[in-house]
Amino acid sequence: MHASPVAPLGAGENGGMNVYLRAVCEELSRRGIPTEVFTRRSSASGPDRVRLAQGSWVTRLAVGPAEEIDKGRLFDLLPELTQAVVDEARRRRARYQLIHTHYWLSGWVGARLRDEWRLPWFHTFHTLARVKNERAAEGAMVEPDHRIAVEQTIVRNADRLIASSLQEADDLVRLYGALRGQVVVVAPGVDLRLFAPRPTAALRARLELGAAKVIVFAGRLERLKGAEIVVRALALLSGQLAATQSPVLLVIGDDSHNGARESQASGGERARLLALARTLGVDQQVRFIGSVDQEALAGYLSLAAVCVVPSYSESFGLVALEAAACGTPVVAARVGGIPAIVKDGLTGFTLVSHDPAQYAERIGRLLLDDELGRCFSRRSRLVATQFSWQETVDRLVAEYAAPRVPELRPAVAG
Repeated sequence: MHASPVAPLGAGENGGMNVYLRAVCEELSRRGIPTEVFTRRSSASGPDRVRLAQGSWVTRLAVGPAEEIDKGRLFDLLPELTQAVVDEARRRRARYQLIHTHYWLSGWVGARLRDEWRLPWFHTFHTLARVKNERAAEGAMVEPDHRIAVEQTIVRNADRLIASSLQEADDLVRLYGALRGQVVVVAPGVDLRLFAPRPTAALRARLELGAAKVIVFAGRLERLKGAEIVVRALALLSGQLAATQSPVLLVIGDDSHNGARESQASGGERARLLALARTLGVDQQVRFIGSVDQEALAGYLSLAAVCVVPSYSESFGLVALEAAACGTPVVAARVGGIPAIVKDGLTGFTLVSHDPAQYAERIGRLLLDDELGRCFSRRSRLVATQFSWQETVDRLVAEYAAPRVPELRPAVAG
């Protein structure tokens, strides 16, 4: 509901879930399996239906104002969205075989569509409120009780829960009482043709980086993602390295709604991070790139000597996989699916702590030891080849058709 697969990445709430939905729909299309994604129209321009691939459509429904609105306001629009989906399907006499909802807001709708259409219902959370609250960064927004209640209801009623990592599956059992047999782990994939090592001389020249080594942080700008840790680690590194060795940090992404609200007193999260960099004396080494598309992101990741993913929680950690596919070593928090991507001491480093000094030490090792970086790079690419969207969809289709799920049957909406 709050993040369309055709929306620009890196802005607002758009991120890994958008990539996931688009890639899965495109791969299902290649197999002749049609899909329809219902989302809320967030702008007045553009068609009501956008084609993603052969037989795959995004349908944008007029629910609430046709503009970007605070995510906190979306909960009140859920009954209207539910009715709009039912009415649209009835109008076109659309036939569906199953429902797969993504994120808790859509799960609220899915529960009602399952009862309306009497279809099997799958759900992927992407993030969990209790996990975010349990591991929240200082100053981060606390997820509301009504979200936790909705997530609990989804766990209780969905036919199948698709977790992106073993950690997320464990969290669903530990924090929500999900049945082990109800949860299956299906890891996201990566486009190995797009995310691959590539020449970066032109990009380096355009950014006027000279010979400086590059650190990349990519993600929504909010406390959860931990960009502040990278800025503080950069300051520690700069105090230890000669001026000629000073790295440059590229921050890719823009403020999310949470980021804007959490740092409202500073003018938003980006403004807060920039002020922090100035205070620490590294503002000349930090570049805020803003949101970029997947093609550009692959270029920035290939340019980097290291990608840092210091999130306080992740269901998976897609940017770590995208970096690994580009052959870029990753220094990351040991959360979500990251340990499956970043093999500590072999392809990168993972940390339990969020101490900037520990991040600085690991980043510094990679910046100063070119041979270590090359070894990690080769191994990273090999690990990434184990993850593909084809494999993801193989697993999803198998689960869709599994005997333990109620028999799939066509139904006329309404």
